[in-house]
Amino acid sequence: MVVEKSLYKRCKPMMELHIFTEEPSIKNVFDVLLPQILPEGASFVVHPHQGKQDLEKALQSTIPSISRIPDVKILITRDQDEDNCKELKNKLLDIMKDRCSCDYFVRIVCKELESWFLGDISAIEKAYPRFKKQQYMSKTKFRNVDSIVTPSEYLKKILPDYSNRKSLPKLETSRKIAPFMNINDNKSTSFNHTINAIKQLINDLHG
Repeated sequence: MVVEKSLYKRCKPMMELHIFTEEPSIKNVFDVLLPQILPEGASFVVHPHQGKQDLEKALQSTIPSISRIPDVKILITRDQDEDNCKELKNKLLDIMKDRCSCDYFVRIVCKELESWFLGDISAIEKAYPRFKKQQYMSKTKFRNVDSIVTPSEYLKKILPDYSNRKSLPKLETSRKIAPFMNINDNKSTSFNHTINAIKQLINDLHG
């Protein structure tokens, strides 16, 4: 079993959280939500990458130096997509093994970032007033949004604003929805696990 670990403890920390992501869209979400979570004096840096391979290379090349900075914590996020969630997490933990000298967590986004948006249907309605959440609240899909196979396609399908688009404009969508997201009311389990991981890093708990 691979265990995320801490190699040292610190006193009176002024924490800096570094988040490594596989794509830029999720940065819009963290830029909005992290100031609501982090304590006064804490700072954060989001490192977006151009896909999964680019992220994995960064974990090998960048993590060792960043993790040696005093009072740094690290969070790695990656979309599940078609992969097995547990196997994917273990793969990333193996990459981090013996490379990271600070507290860290790996969190898998199930299945895509858009699952987090579908988990907060009120935020979607506020960002896109032509979308009426009452038409979808009782649908089975919204009871377990993490089980939607291609949430980006489903979100595009239900948003009138994008009815003529071939694909969802992910950066635009995340930029519009993120400001309205509620960190305490989301039906996506992976969203809640990610928020809890950030809170645990703040409180020096280890997973």
